[in-house]
Amino acid sequence: MRELEFLPEDYLRARFQRRIGFIRSWLLLAIGLAMVLYSLQMGTWVRDAQAELRALQGTGAAVEADVEKVRRLRDEARIYNERIALAEALRPRAPVTAVLADLVDALPESVRLERLEVLWPARGKADLPAVRLEGVAPGQEAVTRAVAGLDASPRFGQTILVESRLADGTAAGGRTFALEAHLLKAKQGA
Repeated sequence: MRELEFLPEDYLRARFQRRIGFIRSWLLLAIGLAMVLYSLQMGTWVRDAQAELRALQGTGAAVEADVEKVRRLRDEARIYNERIALAEALRPRAPVTAVLADLVDALPESVRLERLEVLWPARGKADLPAVRLEGVAPGQEAVTRAVAGLDASPRFGQTILVESRLADGTAAGGRTFALEAHLLKAKQGA
């Protein structure tokens, strides 16, 4: 600004301040305009969001009937599953009379049973039920014949001698024993 060197210092300072003020007012105008445009856009966004909310509120009532129907169906399915489980629990897995008849046929006459227990597998397992026998035999040979008779029977298999010991208070050589034999699947329903 060589040509302005002859102007007084106050004039130059005032001219600089006017330019700064002019730039400041344009900046304030631009910021104000941006704020107005932003508020208009924000209003548009709010209106769109409110319209979506109204649309969703209408669908909530329409879906409520389906949700209630699903709840009722789940309750019915639970009740039917409980009934099926109860019916399966009541149905015998093998007729007890048939098991007892085959047991009488398999054991020697000299063996006296003191306890008979059917051991059912836990629900959901594919294991076969087993029979636990506890009794008294006149000797070890009768116990061995009992194991062989159960293994030869078409109803029982996998016979295990759990325990065999001398019996107290019986004739000489008398033995108490415990056997376990699994019921065979082929004859389970017979």
